[in-house]
Amino acid sequence: MMMHGGRLMAMSSRALGMRCFSTEIFVSRLSFYTTEDELKDVFSPFGNVQEARLMRDHQTGRMKGFGFVKYSSQAEAEKAVEAMDGRVYAFCSSHLFPVKT
Repeated sequence: MMMHGGRLMAMSSRALGMRCFSTEIFVSRLSFYTTEDELKDVFSPFGNVQEARLMRDHQTGRMKGFGFVKYSSQAEAEKAVEAMDGRVYAFCSSHLFPVKT
């Protein structure tokens, strides 16, 4: 498995002020080599991750470079975005956004 370095960024201050969080976070600019288990492992310290999904091309099955992380509660999703803002991880150069409901 090949790893890529990058920086995670979030819109936590603006999004938190507007209270537009749901329990799901959109994660973009992931490495094409990222696995769902890696995504879940990175986000699980912030709460109970119910699902970590990577979007794939229907024809080729190749990762598209973005996915979603779903938590049990809105508070856990907020905590994850706040904690991940500006962090560097080996497998991605990502942007985090709360999914509007």
